[in-house]
Amino acid sequence: MNLFHFSRFLFSFALLIFAATSLQAAVNFPFPQKKQYPYGNIFNGGDASKIQKQFTTWKGAWYKDLNNGTAYVISPNDSTEIAVSEGIAYGMLLMVYMSSTTADYKADFDKLWAYWKKYAVNGGTASGMKWHINNNNGQANAGTATDADIDAAVALVMAYKQWGQDSYLTDAKSLITWIKNNDMQTNGLIKPGSNWSDPFNTSYVSPAAFKLFAQVNTAEVTFWNNAINVNNNKVKACQDAATGLVPDWCDGSNRPVVSGAVTTGNPGLNYDAARTPWRLAQGYYWFGDTGSKEINDKLAAWLVPHTYGHASYIHPGYIYRNGAYDISGLSGSVQSAYMGVGFAVATVDNPGNYIETLYESLINTQGKTTPSATVGEKYFSATLNVIYLLLVTGNMPNFYDMAGYTNLVQGSLKAPTPPTGTQLTDPSASFASFSNWGAFSDKLGAGTVMYPDSGQSAIYLDPDGKTYLRASLRIAAEPEYGTPEASAGKYPFAGVALSFAEDERIFDLSDVKTIRVTLKTQGVIRFALTNTFTSDVLGEDGGEPGYWFEPSETFQTIDIDLSPDQYGYFAHLMVPPWATASVTPQDILPNVTGIKFEPKMSKGGFGSFEVAELLFLNAAGEPANIYEDSGNPAAISPKAKPIQNSQLKVAGSILHYQGFSASPILSVTSLKGDRIFTQQLSGTSGTLSLKELKLPQGIAVIRIHDTHHSAVTTTFLK
Repeated sequence: MNLFHFSRFLFSFALLIFAATSLQAAVNFPFPQKKQYPYGNIFNGGDASKIQKQFTTWKGAWYKDLNNGTAYVISPNDSTEIAVSEGIAYGMLLMVYMSSTTADYKADFDKLWAYWKKYAVNGGTASGMKWHINNNNGQANAGTATDADIDAAVALVMAYKQWGQDSYLTDAKSLITWIKNNDMQTNGLIKPGSNWSDPFNTSYVSPAAFKLFAQVNTAEVTFWNNAINVNNNKVKACQDAATGLVPDWCDGSNRPVVSGAVTTGNPGLNYDAARTPWRLAQGYYWFGDTGSKEINDKLAAWLVPHTYGHASYIHPGYIYRNGAYDISGLSGSVQSAYMGVGFAVATVDNPGNYIETLYESLINTQGKTTPSATVGEKYFSATLNVIYLLLVTGNMPNFYDMAGYTNLVQGSLKAPTPPTGTQLTDPSASFASFSNWGAFSDKLGAGTVMYPDSGQSAIYLDPDGKTYLRASLRIAAEPEYGTPEASAGKYPFAGVALSFAEDERIFDLSDVKTIRVTLKTQGVIRFALTNTFTSDVLGEDGGEPGYWFEPSETFQTIDIDLSPDQYGYFAHLMVPPWATASVTPQDILPNVTGIKFEPKMSKGGFGSFEVAELLFLNAAGEPANIYEDSGNPAAISPKAKPIQNSQLKVAGSILHYQGFSASPILSVTSLKGDRIFTQQLSGTSGTLSLKELKLPQGIAVIRIHDTHHSAVTTTFLK
């Protein structure tokens, strides 16, 4: 071969090597993958650009390149120089799934895997990694963490499919066998790690990984398939019968215990077990694992009503004490790590709008931009935030076997629409015997949209003659604590309010025992008592006591009890978690100015409500004094409308009534509040001659009521 031909040969060979290298490094499943999993419920309206932003923020804060061919994920629970195997494995998963045609993170993945092998139990090999590393002095704690080893093995399998590099699969197979021999008991039950046997950590159970391992290491099929059933059964045994909650750790008797270096020090569902429903959901998403579904379905049945149908109301922990989980009160904060509990709904047949609320709670939660930043979530929650977002939006499929996956049809967040019916814009229009109703919403430009618009009437008339209070809205997310927006008090708000009088006078509702509301709602809607004690004495506008409704697609009648509990506070009304003072009925009820219906979703969300009836009842179940307050004739509302199907009108001197239950009560009151006549009527409907009653001349308020309905009108008695 002459020099010319040899040069051409070398050039062609170089091109082949370059082409092969380029082909090998291609991203086969670029983000966003946007796949509908073979099983389960996901949110199809995920915004890939926002997920990318969350990841970019995460990588800038927690990924640290050591410039020696290795990198680690900062775990600042101790200091920024600490790394744990869990973080390395999470980072590997993120680099695989976030790689795209414009941003390939293969080099970052390789550096994390090199770091892993550097601190592997069998140094330099594809074995379990020592779980805790001090990068200042190189000191490594002995023993592995099983969950980290499992996640790293899954990441290697996915990396093999993402980039087509055979060494990843070779390493994955070695690590899977190492896990079987060191992190698992011989019967397939997980251990906490290579150096420990007890107790059992529910969040280390990963049915998706076990099934994947059975497919990858075909010689171990029986072991890994058995591990799915053995570990699911153990989780079921540890699961709380009343709520479906699972603990971080449980002992041989299936009781919650305190154990492990990352525990909060309390038995129950904490940072570890918050991940369990997420891992089980992935087992169902990828493989339709029925055991995972059974566990999550049981939890979801309790979770949805407990959190008012919105993931942002998942508590940041459920402590187990005195034989039960403490589930009292409202959630005080949203932490991404605990949003993993929301994946329980991923397996149920009818998740409603819950999956959207899970996505929205995550996408509107900010991570730190640097480990020392004062705003945003720390490593653990910030990391899980991105992983959860990928899974719930169809961006974490099983690359190893894509059979059964379909392209996702892009959706969007649920949007508000104008209410049905004819909007009553006349100032005299009334609902539930009150006229001073009005819609309100912020004008911050942060995304709040409401129908009807702020300042407009929320009363709508249907063709059948019934009036309703209606609103449809999307409220923006609250600003992160510590941001300029939060410091300036720019918090979104919306709702519909009633002032009992136009001049917002104070009314005494001390005789009100029950507020009866018939309504249907979507999102988290709260009924609250506006009052001068909360606003003027405490200085906490928005901190009024209120009642949170569970969403319902059909009308439900709720009796809101205003009675005190054994300590003198409201038994059934709650103040928002941020409010500093507990209030009593004696504080609030004598100082009420009105009521309001409003959304309460700190991470934003869709909401709607439709109110068909509103009644203020005393202890006898009769209409309370608010309808006949002698010092406040406006409270009687001379423009009253009939409630429900009951009707009352005066034609000439004849009173017509219908639609009441047996033996309703008629009362006639002067505008000064003096009762001038009362009588029990016969029958549910009828007529009565007012002239024959020989009542004094003047304007009078006429009311008929039974135990469920009340109607009021005015007339001039001649």
